[in-house]
Amino acid sequence: MLTEFNKFLEQYRIGDYAGLIGLLISLIGFFFTIKTALNSKAASEQATAAVESMRDDMRRGETVADFATALAVMEEIKRMHRSDSLTFLPDRYANLKKFLVSIRTSNPLLTAEDQVGIQSAIAKFSSMETLIETSIRDSKPIEHAKLNGQMSKHYDVIQTLLVRIKNEIGRGN
Repeated sequence: MLTEFNKFLEQYRIGDYAGLIGLLISLIGFFFTIKTALNSKAASEQATAAVESMRDDMRRGETVADFATALAVMEEIKRMHRSDSLTFLPDRYANLKKFLVSIRTSNPLLTAEDQVGIQSAIAKFSSMETLIETSIRDSKPIEHAKLNGQMSKHYDVIQTLLVRIKNEIGRGN
C-alpha cells in the first residue's frame, strides 16, 4: 500500500505541486508581512506626529500661562512701587525676569522682533531691580511715577504679544 501511494505521488508529481503551492503561500505571506510592516510604520509616524503636536500645544499653553503670570507680577510690582513696599520688590523683579526668559527661550511663535522686545524688557527690569536694591540699601525713596511709567510701557508690549500668541493658537498655527 505504501508503494502504491508513492507511485501515485510520483506519477502525478504531487510533490512538485505541493512545492509550488508552498512557494505561493510563502509569497502571499511575505506580501502581507510587508504590508503589515508598512502599516505599522505609518501608524508609528502618525503617533509620533500626534505626540509632537501635543508637545507643541503644551508649550503654547505654558507660554500663555507664563505671559499671564508675568503680567500679574508686573501689576503687583506697580502696586508695590506705589505703596513704598520695597523689601520684596527685588524678588518680584527676579521672578518677572524668570518668566520672561522662559517665554523668550521656549516659544517658537515669537518673531525676531518679539524676541528683541522681550529682551529689552528683561534688561530694563534688571536695571530697575538694581535701582530698587540701591534704594533699599541707601534708604532713598523711589520715583513711583517714573518706575510705573516704564513698567506700563513694557506691560503694553507683553500684553500685545500675549494677545497675538493667543490669536495664533486659536487659528491653529
